[in-house]
Amino acid sequence: MLPKIKKVLRFSIISTNIVALILYMLACLVPFINSGKSWFIAMLGLVFPLMFFVILGFLIYWLIRKSKWAFVCFAALLLSLQQLLVVFGFHFNKKFNDSKAPETLRVLTWNLSMWGESNTAHNGKFDYQDDMIDVIKKTNADVLCFQEYLYYKESKYRDSIVPSLKESGYRYSYFVKTYNNKRIYHTSILTAMVIISKYPIVDTAHFYFTEEDYSEPFIYADIKTNSNTVRIFSTRLESVRFENRDYTALRKLKEPGKESFFQTRAIAYKLRNAYKVRATEAHKIKQKIKESPFPAIVCGDFNDVPNSYTYFTIKDDLQDAFLKKGTGFGRTFRFISPTLRIDYILADKNFDVKQFTKIKVPFSDHYPIIADFNFPKK
Repeated sequence: MLPKIKKVLRFSIISTNIVALILYMLACLVPFINSGKSWFIAMLGLVFPLMFFVILGFLIYWLIRKSKWAFVCFAALLLSLQQLLVVFGFHFNKKFNDSKAPETLRVLTWNLSMWGESNTAHNGKFDYQDDMIDVIKKTNADVLCFQEYLYYKESKYRDSIVPSLKESGYRYSYFVKTYNNKRIYHTSILTAMVIISKYPIVDTAHFYFTEEDYSEPFIYADIKTNSNTVRIFSTRLESVRFENRDYTALRKLKEPGKESFFQTRAIAYKLRNAYKVRATEAHKIKQKIKESPFPAIVCGDFNDVPNSYTYFTIKDDLQDAFLKKGTGFGRTFRFISPTLRIDYILADKNFDVKQFTKIKVPFSDHYPIIADFNFPKK
């Protein structure tokens, strides 16, 4: 009887390992398959880090058992090296140096979530603007890229720099509001894409991806420093548009029941639609980056993970500041999973990335990230 149990157990383990390997290798194909056409495979990219640890666990198990299956697991991990190298930051966690050299350009990007408005219902506050401005000022960044910037229709200050930022040396700005945003529940409020700079802005442009009821623009500003000009891009790609009930459903996925099934199907539908839109947006952004006559720095909320078709399309031959100086998963979205790095600072490969950091503050749904660059040598 015992030999039969062992045989069944071994068969179950091998079968599970094979299924895990198939899913893992499909996830490795995510960067190379248009997510608009193969959204199911694109969704596997979300759980790639988890599947990595599953395969690693099988590898350790088979090594202990001295089985040839260990070679299969090792080969799978080896084939996934390109994906692993964009998911993890393999640097020691060094303290960010607040002071910077004269020839260094410090860039900050932050999805403000309307100054954290969505995070204030529980305490009666309208927003965290004052708290977030204090965080921004302390970074001493030269360029600020904001997504989901609160934009008041009726206010004369809607496209002006916040006074306390202007007092800190931020004199130049470029504001572009979202296209016909009907989703915001305050009729007098929109959001905007914003670039703010201590250095002069000599040229600007913006592009809308679509003309739907909610479309974030893709913008750039050419910034003139003492002896260099750099093109700063900022964007926020198509969101999954999760609502509170969707986040609740994600936390209850393990609970059986008919209601959970329909909620899960609704979540999958939203993910599918977002993947299709982002694939198109990524190609448009890539083209605009290639057209830049100046070294480019690309900032923003891509709403997608590093081992995704979106990320690889936009990144192309740019360098990722987090991968150059960051540590671990580099999570930038505060909810759902500790592996969600969806905000990025990418730069022309001729820039020298000096340091990178993330500021863990609870005001927005996203964490602000900062990178220091030295300009390319002429």
